[in-house]
Amino acid sequence: MAISLTKAEVKRKAMIASGDTTYDSDIDSLITEMQPAIEHSVADGYYNDTSNTKLQATLKLGILEIITGEFLEQLRREIGSAEQFSIAGVSIGVSTERGLDLMQQGATRLEPYLKSALPMTSENSPASTTEDDETAFSLDEEVW
Repeated sequence: MAISLTKAEVKRKAMIASGDTTYDSDIDSLITEMQPAIEHSVADGYYNDTSNTKLQATLKLGILEIITGEFLEQLRREIGSAEQFSIAGVSIGVSTERGLDLMQQGATRLEPYLKSALPMTSENSPASTTEDDETAFSLDEEVW
């Protein structure tokens, strides 16, 4: 992985004290599980452009936000963590939208760099390229 994330960065983004080691293994597991999958969705041209430090910082921030958002969502699902009460329109307790908002922010940040954002290169390519058969095109591509 060219982009390096640490549990300290996730804890900082999640506003957890750096000395609190309660969630260290959970954070490490999330980074190990999620980072390769997120990086795989980024187009190779952007991901491999390591000389562009601002691009790499943008990609890292997007990945960090998504992983931290997922971590916050997992915390929210723990028993007793979503305790909240409201009086006269004022709510006290953990915001239930914090993790989701952070994940959406990271996804929006990465969106222009994803493989899915690239133009389709196979729009005019054959549907089959077997050697001994005639080239077959899909019905969508045939012009009458």
